[in-house]
Amino acid sequence: MSTLKDLLNVAIKQEQNSQKLYRKGMDIAQDEESKKFFKRLHDEEVEHEKMLYNIRETELYDLDVEIKDPELLEMARSSHGSDDLYLPEDLSLQDVLEMAMKRENTARLRYEKAAALAKEDEVKELLSNLAREEENHRLHVEKYYKMHKGLFGEEI
Repeated sequence: MSTLKDLLNVAIKQEQNSQKLYRKGMDIAQDEESKKFFKRLHDEEVEHEKMLYNIRETELYDLDVEIKDPELLEMARSSHGSDDLYLPEDLSLQDVLEMAMKRENTARLRYEKAAALAKEDEVKELLSNLAREEENHRLHVEKYYKMHKGLFGEEI
């Protein structure tokens, strides 16, 4: 039987993986602006992890709520790609940005789909909130990616 607590544990793991990706971005960034950008994203993921941890530990939701649809937990587990994030040594800054956009977008889509399928109000609310957070991150990364690639025109 899967519970809301299991879902939170999976979401925490994905936040840790995102932190790992953004640390890699900090490591390979050549300029201070890029390092600061990845540091900010990393710190936001740390805050997301803390928030999820606090939700779990303070039992803001009923953590024993059974998740009846096993697909929901699997969607969360694969929300950012694989459960364990593998980062090749030879990643470029562009590679990190592209991975980040893909991970954040995939996470948003999976969390939205899972929220739509959820029968329990607590699960639906948590998944919807996670989807919104992932979309905000995707937008930040996409904007930076476009600036990095010189794709913005006069809209800046």
